[in-house]
Amino acid sequence: MESTGVLHNSMGRKKIAVIHPGLNPGGGSEAVAMWIMESLQYDHDVDLITVGQPDMRMLNDCYGTNLVEGRIGIIPVTVPRPLRGHFDALRGRLLARRFWELSGRFDLTISAYNILGLRSKGLQFVGDFSFDDDLRRLFDPHPAGWRGILYRMSILRALYLFLGKLLSGPAIDGWKNNVTIANSSWTAGILKEVYGLTADVIYPPVYGDFPNLPWDQREDGFVCVGRLVPEKRIELILDILDEVRSAGLDIHLHIIGTSNDSRYQEHLRDLCRKKGRWVFFEGELFGDQKNDLIARHKFGIHGRLNEPFGIAPAEMVGAGCLVWVPNGGGQVEIVNHAGLIYENQHDASVKIAAILNDQGLQSDIRAHLQKHAKNFSAERFVNEVKCVVTRILESRT
Repeated sequence: MESTGVLHNSMGRKKIAVIHPGLNPGGGSEAVAMWIMESLQYDHDVDLITVGQPDMRMLNDCYGTNLVEGRIGIIPVTVPRPLRGHFDALRGRLLARRFWELSGRFDLTISAYNILGLRSKGLQFVGDFSFDDDLRRLFDPHPAGWRGILYRMSILRALYLFLGKLLSGPAIDGWKNNVTIANSSWTAGILKEVYGLTADVIYPPVYGDFPNLPWDQREDGFVCVGRLVPEKRIELILDILDEVRSAGLDIHLHIIGTSNDSRYQEHLRDLCRKKGRWVFFEGELFGDQKNDLIARHKFGIHGRLNEPFGIAPAEMVGAGCLVWVPNGGGQVEIVNHAGLIYENQHDASVKIAAILNDQGLQSDIRAHLQKHAKNFSAERFVNEVKCVVTRILESRT
């Protein structure tokens, strides 16, 4: 492993490692990692341990952070080329083993994405259940095609997971001794039910320098934001809004998101073209361009089932949109309103039409969401992370 990390020796400051398997713009766990470092960079000496060399300038632009060059050391971990885009379990176990070896250098080690066995008691932020294959199958739909076949439980997959555990070595043990932070009450409830583990809840940071556009100057359209992957159910969203339009409501949709699957992205483009001129496939947008587009619209919609939190719907709420989400997961906590939570396609179209046809109801729900959105601010996240880190460090002295 090549190390370009900054090994700090400042008097009176603690050395803290923030660990993440790979920082790519657009994801929720990346937002958590970036804002953890933002909250700690002036009080402690922070090193980021991750795969490869992340583009920190692009990540700052994407998440609104201001990580100062030279304050954050980067220790890149190399993995075999075949594992960089596939075989997540093997890659994750190899990384866990390497992270375990490095963790002895630091006063505190923080896993910004899920559980991690460490040499001493650390801090871990649980964002989903990809680390538990049974829970993953329960809450996450199988990918389409040959990848879906590989994800289904079989003798071959059992051997694959067993190999991953062997590669982990000592890193597989001890994660239950860490201080655990869940990204929603829903996630905390699953941890308690399945593992008997008590977790505090800190909602992920939602940053967006959104223009404060008056409601009557916004477009009567929807935005859909997030990674363009099958589990986000973009196809369902298209069908829902098609049904709303068939009820006589003149709405449109902008689809914003990144994708590392060119075939699936082209599939979505084809669907959008078939739907007609009311659908706009925007693709990858960041910074002001993304924020301006969201803030110009009144409504947002999300399709993913059992999202442990959902940075995308929280962003849309933060921009002042009325946002509909499926019933299940932590995303329900974001909107916290029965009229914005749907069970299926028809239920969604009925609830959307009812609110779009009632200006007074729109005003009431907007006030509700505006008050509720403060729970997901980056400022609140920074303050709560500082408190947790201080509490852990003080308990050790």
